[in-house]
Amino acid sequence: MSDAIPPEAPHVATADTPVPNWGRLVRSDFGTAAWNRRNAGEISQSIPHHLVLLSFKPFSNRESRLGGTRIRTASAASGCCEIVPAGADYWARWHEPKEVAAFSLSQPWLDGLAQSDLDLPAATVVADALPVVDRRVGLIGGMLRDELRSGTHGTMAGLELDSLLNLLGIHLIRQYGVARPQKDLGGLSDRQFRQVRDHMQAHLTLGVRLEDLASLVGLSSSQLLRSFRRRTGTSPHQYFTRLRLDEARALIVNGPLPLAEIALTCGFSSQSHLTAIMRREDGLTPGALRV
Repeated sequence: MSDAIPPEAPHVATADTPVPNWGRLVRSDFGTAAWNRRNAGEISQSIPHHLVLLSFKPFSNRESRLGGTRIRTASAASGCCEIVPAGADYWARWHEPKEVAAFSLSQPWLDGLAQSDLDLPAATVVADALPVVDRRVGLIGGMLRDELRSGTHGTMAGLELDSLLNLLGIHLIRQYGVARPQKDLGGLSDRQFRQVRDHMQAHLTLGVRLEDLASLVGLSSSQLLRSFRRRTGTSPHQYFTRLRLDEARALIVNGPLPLAEIALTCGFSSQSHLTAIMRREDGLTPGALRV
C-alpha cells in the first residue's frame, strides 16, 4: 500500500453519517468502523451515534469544540482515544498528519447491550471528547487497523466486526457509565457448542453473524463471546476461520478443484486471501499443500 497521504479538505457531514467519511469503512448491524490517514485539516459534524476515535499518532495543539462550549486545545500521546457523545455537534482542527480508527455505536444498540449483559435499564455513557489513554480501546482499534490495511477488509463485515463492536460497547458502558457487576457465566454446554459448531460448518461459504449464533443458543452476543472462549479457548471468529482453513485443506489435498474455486467455496474473498490467512495461521500456502 502506498504511504502517500491524500490531501485533506474540511468535511461537513449530516446527521445520518455514522462516522467521518474517511478511509476504509466496514458496517455491521451493531455499528460502523473506519480507519484513515489524513494530513492537517478540520472536521465539522453532527454526531448521530456515540463516536469513539483512537489516534495512532501523537498530536499537539489539536483544537476541538463540543456543542456550544468554548474551543479547547489539547496534546496527546499515541494511543489516546476520544469519545464523542451521541447527538453532539463536534468540530475539530489538527495541524499535523494523523492516523485514526473511528467506531460509531448507536444508543438503542448500547441500551440493548446494557439490558442483556449488565442488568441495566439503559446505557449511560458520560463523555466530553477530551483525549484519554484507554488500553482496551487501543487494542480494539489496533485489531481494526490491522484488518483494514491488510487489503482484505471486505471479509471483515460479519463475525469479526460484530465481536469487536460488542467488546467495545461493553467496555464503554462499564468504563464511561454506571454498571453493576454481571453474573459469572460458565462455558457453553455440549448441546450449545454442537449447535454453534454445526451452524458454522453449514455456512462456511456465506459466513455467519455473531447475533445469529447467540440467538441459536439463547444468549446475548457478549455472553456468547465469553462462554465460547471458556469452552474452546478461542473466539468464535478464530474458531470459524479454523473451520474454513480445515475445509480448504481437505479440498486441496483430496480433490482436483482449482485453488481459486476452493477459496471461494470456503468463504475467502480470493485465492490470495486464502493464501495470506493460511500462511499466517499454518505457516504454509495452498500451493505447497498440493505439491
